[in-house]
Amino acid sequence: MSSSDQPSRHRALLALALVPMLMLGGCFRPMLADPGNGSPGLKARLAAISIDPVDDRVGQQVRNRLSFNLTGGAEAPPARYRLVLNTTNNSDSALVNALSNTPEIDTVTVTVDYTLLDPMTGKVVLKAKEFARKSYNSGLQRFATTRALRDAQNDAAEVLADQIRLRLATWLADHP
Repeated sequence: MSSSDQPSRHRALLALALVPMLMLGGCFRPMLADPGNGSPGLKARLAAISIDPVDDRVGQQVRNRLSFNLTGGAEAPPARYRLVLNTTNNSDSALVNALSNTPEIDTVTVTVDYTLLDPMTGKVVLKAKEFARKSYNSGLQRFATTRALRDAQNDAAEVLADQIRLRLATWLADHP
């Protein structure tokens, strides 16, 4: 192949790569973008989800982070949906020291069963379950282990809030 054929071949490959991008460029719309037709966008519909109070500390962490994720810290509009969270968590020893028979690494698993309800009718529109696992060092110092457990639970709560928000956004995008 001669050197004069190289530039034309590169141009042909570039044109071949650009054609699909140009054809599909108008088909893509970001999920959280406003629709432009005056109807509320997905961000506004997510913000209109009210979250019921929860009883435990880990559930409250999930609720607080999810509430911020849904509203972006702004005041929430009137509720179009109601979200009920049920949180459980447990801790298991993942790694045990063979010499002292004491746990060195523990894993906390936080599980959230959640239900999205229509507040007018009380009808269940979405029911799902998410979980997150986080490992933490557990040693012989009792207070350090307690703090590490709490940090792992908080980290798992943050992951769960992101997962739930994504699931709710996906559902709302399919059900305008």
